[in-house]
Amino acid sequence: MADTITTLSLITLAQEFRGDVVKQINRRTVALRLFPIVPGEGKNIGWVPEGDGQLAENYSDGADAANFGGDSQTSATLNWGLYRANLHVSNLTMDAAASASTPEGDRMIWARNVINGSAKLASLLNAAFYSGAGTGTLWGGLDTAIGSLTNTYATIDRTVGGNAFWLPTVVDPGSLTKPTFAQIRDDIRKIYIACGENPDVAICSPGVFNAIGNLFDNTRRQVDQIMTARGKVRLEFGFQAIEVDGMYFVKDKDATEHTIYYCNSNHVRIEVLPPAEYRQLQIDDWEEVEADDGYGMVPLMLKYEKLAKLGASERAETTSTAQVVVDRPNSCGVRKNVDIT
Repeated sequence: MADTITTLSLITLAQEFRGDVVKQINRRTVALRLFPIVPGEGKNIGWVPEGDGQLAENYSDGADAANFGGDSQTSATLNWGLYRANLHVSNLTMDAAASASTPEGDRMIWARNVINGSAKLASLLNAAFYSGAGTGTLWGGLDTAIGSLTNTYATIDRTVGGNAFWLPTVVDPGSLTKPTFAQIRDDIRKIYIACGENPDVAICSPGVFNAIGNLFDNTRRQVDQIMTARGKVRLEFGFQAIEVDGMYFVKDKDATEHTIYYCNSNHVRIEVLPPAEYRQLQIDDWEEVEADDGYGMVPLMLKYEKLAKLGASERAETTSTAQVVVDRPNSCGVRKNVDIT
């Protein structure tokens, strides 16, 4: 009798998947970790900027007081930004996933979708932190808040006389220009003259970050944790900041290319509107979801709600009501057209 070898093609084996599901997507949210996240209230975000107007003068002995003045106050308001991530999983998918042996990460497929949805939402917000137009229910990002001298921010028109207090420092050489220490120090000088404080964090794209790093020799100082108004921020997984004159450069994939954002963390924050259920403690009707981009939690007070069923499936949404706030634009600034070659 002929000897017949049993080959893989002649038998049926279960397909096994090793370990957990392996994420391939970069949803890292650097900006959301750097600045304070605070609860807001009411129909919008409002504060009162005060501009120069007070008078002080030299006078002659015995002269009557004739000239008077006072600092001006203006209303600044921002609309809440509304963002969400929607979830939709069929009953068959959840039942099949729960009974599967591998991969481990798909056994609780609904929970995985909730986590992934919160991460995607946080990633969208991190991008809006820079490029949000500030119209309607969009975030007003740094490009809007501190990237222009001629726009309207928080309902205050920067082109109107008397609103010079609302101007950030914007430096644009007009064409791509290689960065230098002298440029950076001069930018900091201008911001200090405008507001009396130095920026403490400079955010930029990875390309700009490398261009700044190339200005140093091998002894450049890199740190893996920095202090901002939010407290101690640890930059994990080999992700480091470069220190220049007490200000830390931090890279973010979502930062606009060829741009440096000089930020004062005492005047840049993210305000979130807590759900009514949070204040009224109606905990049976909702859940708070933490945004997790794979590198830890971001306390955005995301609201998770189940939606009405349509057929044999489950639906839900995770929502965010928040806004970027720069309450003192002259404490911040932008350098544009930074050459990264």
